[in-house]
Amino acid sequence: MVGKDSITKVAVIGNTRLTRKGLCALKELPNIDIKLVLGLDDSVANQKVNYVRLDNFLNSFTEPPLLLKDDSWENFGKYCKALDINLIITLGDSRIIPEDIVKSFNIIGNHGAVLPDIQGGASLVWGRLLNSGEWGVSIMEIDKKIDAGRILKVKKFKYKHNCSELEFTEKCDDLTIDALIEVVHGNYVPHANQK
Repeated sequence: MVGKDSITKVAVIGNTRLTRKGLCALKELPNIDIKLVLGLDDSVANQKVNYVRLDNFLNSFTEPPLLLKDDSWENFGKYCKALDINLIITLGDSRIIPEDIVKSFNIIGNHGAVLPDIQGGASLVWGRLLNSGEWGVSIMEIDKKIDAGRILKVKKFKYKHNCSELEFTEKCDDLTIDALIEVVHGNYVPHANQK
């Protein structure tokens, strides 16, 4: 997905602990240049589970990416075009990306369950409530339909029935980042997302 002899200009969508973990991992990759981050307005931040402020964190980058803190998809699309973005990665963000952006850019994202078997929202909550002892995460292409893009990578894990929600979520987040990095490095085989 990322060329070995070229720089891939990346925009990231999200404002959660998972987003920050992904940004940390991506900024260590030599062929990735994170140019833009679409976060959340501070006024709605308290309503988001696992929200983290990214301002100071992004300022620690050698070349800090531009941080947009609004829901203006039109502005986001304009910045992506102006910055010549090659790849958009959405991590820990449940906003629906408008179709014109989906059509214009290569976009990948995460899903907190094994696709195509488990689709829909609150997947990590369901995973913990089911308490089956096994769960998984997915990296997929973003399509105009929710949870419908081609599946690029799935990772599964086992957990103890008495683990905490935080332990469960951290394991899911860590596996998501592992899967993302594998996909970015081209270690994936796309397959259809059909039940």
